[in-house]
Amino acid sequence: MTNQEFYENHLKLLADNDVNVLVEHDYHDDAEMILHVADEPIHLKGKEALLQQLGDYLKYIYRGFISTEKLAITDDSIFLEATINTTNGPSKVYDALYMKDGKIFRHYSGLK
Repeated sequence: MTNQEFYENHLKLLADNDVNVLVEHDYHDDAEMILHVADEPIHLKGKEALLQQLGDYLKYIYRGFISTEKLAITDDSIFLEATINTTNGPSKVYDALYMKDGKIFRHYSGLK
């Protein structure tokens, strides 16, 4: 699977709203996520932490994908700026994904 195909499938998995499938399919066993959504960055490590964080995200915040404004894909990374629908209306987000073995190894995510 190319990183372009991975990105397209990642959007489908978000739409399916199943955190278990999302984390198992898309995240490396040793994955880390760094969130820039508060005053201080939030650092998560491992699938259990991702299951909790992404589960809350899907349940309480995320309401659907609207569009990708910028997308840069290399052999080992995906960077994007996008608009999503949230419980507070449309929001601009950005994500940088470092890939390893076809899965997300390090995920930086923020809100504009």
